[in-house]
Formats: sequence, structure tokens, C-alpha cells
Amino acid sequence: MAIAPKMIAMIVGGVVVVAGGFLAAPAVGDLFTQSVAPSTDIMGEPVEFPVNENGETYGSPINDRVPDLIVTRAEGGKTGYVRVSELDLARNSSRSNPDPNAVYNIDVYEADGVTTVGTFKVTDDTPGPRDGFNN
Repeated sequence: MAIAPKMIAMIVGGVVVVAGGFLAAPAVGDLFTQSVAPSTDIMGEPVEFPVNENGETYGSPINDRVPDLIVTRAEGGKTGYVRVSELDLARNSSRSNPDPNAVYNIDVYEADGVTTVGTFKVTDDTPGPRDGFNN
């Protein structure tokens, strides 16, 4: 059974189209990423967080920089800040506890890092302040 020249042309054309798609995909992806990524002038600037009376920085992690106090929501819904060192300690304790249901409560503060506004529950699957940068 002979293959018609028309069929060969269709197969070669299909291979060229598929190969072209694979070759063009990174360039198309780069164009899309650039349109949704933050501009480099924002990312290139040093991050400055507000500082409370105790010299602690507070806010949300930005561009792989993490302040001393990060914003969160306390049990009951009130917004405040948890101290990163307390969060890390509670996460480490929870992960090393043989009880997979262990829960550790840490204080949620106002921006001053002193006034308590509630508690935040930490379990072994609670994400850390830097987890979003490890992807």
C-alpha cells in the first residue's frame, strides 16, 4: 500500500506545526509572565516596612523580605500581627509533636507588638511566612 504524496505533506505539516508550538511556547509564556508580573522597578527597590516603637518591622512579606510582625487574622476575625519568631517556634513544635492534631496558640498583636488582640492557631500544616517564596 503506497502512501499518497498528499498524505505525506499533511503529516509533515502537522509535525512542523506541533514542533513550532513547542519552540514558541517559552516565548509566549515569557510574554504572558511579563504582563502579569510586578514591574521590575518595584521589585528592584529596597523594601521598607513600617517600624513600631520597639523597633520591630510589621506588614506583609514582600519580594522575599519578611518583617518581624506579619499581618494575619486572629480567631474571631480580628486583623492583627503575629511575631514571625513565635510563628516559627510554634510551627517547629507542631511538626515535631507526635500528635498530628496538636494545636499551638500564639498571640496576635496590634502593630505595636505588645497589645494582644487575639490568638492564632498553629498546626503542622500552617504555612510559614516564607513559604510563598519556596515554590
